[in-house]
Amino acid sequence: MELVVNEEQVLKNLDVLDRTRRLAGGDGDICRDLIKNGKCYLPYLTGAGIAFAPSRFIGYVGNEIQAHGSNQDKHGSRTNDALSRIYGSPPAPNEILQLAFEKFCFSTGVTPNRDGGYGAPRKFWITDEVSDVIIKDQEEQVTADAKLTETQKRQVILARIGQGAFRKKLIEHWGACAATGCSQIDILKASHIKPWSESSNAERLDVFNGLLLSPALDALFDKGYVSFDEGGRILISPHVSDHDRQILNCSAELKVKLSPRHHEYLAWHRGNLFGRSKVRF
Repeated sequence: MELVVNEEQVLKNLDVLDRTRRLAGGDGDICRDLIKNGKCYLPYLTGAGIAFAPSRFIGYVGNEIQAHGSNQDKHGSRTNDALSRIYGSPPAPNEILQLAFEKFCFSTGVTPNRDGGYGAPRKFWITDEVSDVIIKDQEEQVTADAKLTETQKRQVILARIGQGAFRKKLIEHWGACAATGCSQIDILKASHIKPWSESSNAERLDVFNGLLLSPALDALFDKGYVSFDEGGRILISPHVSDHDRQILNCSAELKVKLSPRHHEYLAWHRGNLFGRSKVRF
């Protein structure tokens, strides 16, 4: 089957999904399983709110449930590339959309796992119309914080949906991966040192509460498998084997150039996250 090349083709597939997931049994059950077990999704608006379409279905031209089942060549990486070209960026994890996805699944009668069907965090594309809805939903939670200026409130709201100033600040500050020097900016991750869920609104916007990291280091740092000491030298948990360290390019020689204002956040990370994870990669 051919890959989609424009949004009109995607919209036709969304119509198919909307019709089919409302059916009882048969194709309806197959459709709901596709939604439940996906990894990358396009959120879109319906009369009932935000719905979610799996990449592997909507990425092929004129797709139907039966045709999808018989497509022996379907592959998520291909449909992800096609959709990323249409929507201008790759999909990314998003806490707000993850919660909205779970709510959507429950409304369709399926129970999703916290992570995607293959054990990895789900990822999402964000269209302008979905972004507008999310912003409206988040504004009430943020505007009550009297400590923030109106500009800061807007930045927090945008940061929550992955479009804020935080990543731009980190790119300006670091210019490349803080530890490896990788300069492929579009793949680097804006990682909070003190996690979003533990930070105040002001801390969420603080450029010194962030590191720009390669994807592997970001995952290790986020899970507490690595941290950095006050001199910026990497600390590696014994729960990461030498073999995995080599695969993940996690060298004991890595070092980041820190400002004194990073120290408080990294002290929190070392005291609360580093070394706590015991699940092996």
